[in-house]
Amino acid sequence: MALSRVKQVVEQIRTFSQAEKAELLKTLLNEKLLPINEDHFTEEEISEIKTAQQEVARGEWVDFDEFRKPQALEAIIGRRFR
Repeated sequence: MALSRVKQVVEQIRTFSQAEKAELLKTLLNEKLLPINEDHFTEEEISEIKTAQQEVARGEWVDFDEFRKPQALEAIIGRRFR
C-alpha cells in the first residue's frame, strides 16, 4: 500500500515544473520531512544533502537526475526508502 502511494506521488512530481520541484524540495527540508541526521545518513550523505539544500535556498535549480548520478544519491535513496 505504501509503495503504491509513493509511486502515485512520484508520478505527480514528474509533472511538476522545475520551480515546483525546487519548492517541493525546499518545503520537505524546511518541514524536516527528510531525515537529515546521523541516524539515517552518513556524514558524506548529509554533506551532499546540505549542499543541495543550500543551492535550493539560493534559488538555484538542482537537477537531481544530474546531481544524484555523480553523488550516488540514487543508490542512497533506494537503499534508505525500500
